[in-house]
Amino acid sequence: MRLWARTTSDYSKAFTRIRDAVAALPVDTAVLDGEAVLMRPDHSFDFEGLRSRHGQAQAILVAYDVMEVDGKDVRPEPLEERRKRLARLLSRSNKAMRQGIQLSGALTGDGNRIFRHACGLGLEGIISKRIGSRYVSGRTRAWLKTKNPNFERR
Repeated sequence: MRLWARTTSDYSKAFTRIRDAVAALPVDTAVLDGEAVLMRPDHSFDFEGLRSRHGQAQAILVAYDVMEVDGKDVRPEPLEERRKRLARLLSRSNKAMRQGIQLSGALTGDGNRIFRHACGLGLEGIISKRIGSRYVSGRTRAWLKTKNPNFERR
């Protein structure tokens, strides 16, 4: 069981809550894509807290995609099918297992309007994935991160 960062660093020993939740999934193997977050009681994110050992140990994985399940490469499947597969996989876990993994929300509609709303809520920004897209590693126009220019980390 390994937790890899984009930089290929192994965080399996640091992010223990996530590690245990992923290891408890009812599959032999899985490769998930997501982001480790540390939530405050008000559900805002504590970016600074992720730098501490305690924060890393308490972080959860907000999962937004799946690339492989039980040896089956699902990257060629459309985004919507991969997200359904991910939702089913997480729903098959009991509550204790899911405490370290949360399925990210997905909104469809006018991207500019959604982005403005996210900025109005003080969020860091939005991730946009093109409906119907395959999973492709690396930078692609089918997957964009748009950052709130007024976002302030606290």
